[in-house]
Amino acid sequence: MPEDAIETMTNKSISGAEHLKIQTAEALEEAARKLRSADMTVNDENVRNILHGIQDKMDHFKDEIGTRYRDVEVEYQKQVEPVENVICDHPIPAVLVAMGVGVLVGMLLGKFRD
Repeated sequence: MPEDAIETMTNKSISGAEHLKIQTAEALEEAARKLRSADMTVNDENVRNILHGIQDKMDHFKDEIGTRYRDVEVEYQKQVEPVENVICDHPIPAVLVAMGVGVLVGMLLGKFRD
């Protein structure tokens, strides 16, 4: 899988999560402001309406996160599937390449330690 594709997918997911986190925090702050500014004489119905409004926003954010997660998962599968096919079609060369890379990395790390 190309490194650029992985990095792009990761950055897209992180920025989407950050955006949803900010939206969630703003919704909770808005609810807190409404509850703080409400008179002590506010009846239970008004408090319930505020809480239901926040619950609706949280449900919307939860659905949006689920959708984005599925999109990332589909993109990941699309990128990983060709690699899996190559490994399944040629298991011995794949293992040998992995071992070679492991030995090379081990040698490089050993030289830097000394």
